[in-house]
Amino acid sequence: MQFTLTGFTQDSGCRVFAYDGVGEDRIRIKYTVSADLALSRKYGIRLQELPLMCLEILERSSAMEIGGAEPVVTLRTMAFTEAAMIRYADEIVAARDAAALKRSSNRRPQPAKEAAAPGEFNPYSEAVPAPSKPYGQSW
Repeated sequence: MQFTLTGFTQDSGCRVFAYDGVGEDRIRIKYTVSADLALSRKYGIRLQELPLMCLEILERSSAMEIGGAEPVVTLRTMAFTEAAMIRYADEIVAARDAAALKRSSNRRPQPAKEAAAPGEFNPYSEAVPAPSKPYGQSW
């Protein structure tokens, strides 16, 4: 089944997302998924992520229904539960930690600072080398 977001409404602290589901038989079924905005803020879920997360809930429920006979219903209503929000928040924290670890392991090692002979330019030294001839005397 393929789902298409058709819009959303605000209903007393919940955002209700509307989707159209089209199956292989080309019959459209309307679905709604509600998400509590206070809980999403509590678990650090951004508002922009909610439609995609609700779509994931619909896809999971659709995959579970494939095995059995599906009753004919024209409107289905679901909720983005607190348990699902906790699971998603844990996944996000784990992904951020893995990305931070990957970033820190990909850095190039700093080259060792070598001592240069006096009068020779050393790109790793802290001091700025003095010019070999004063300015204007190289003519």
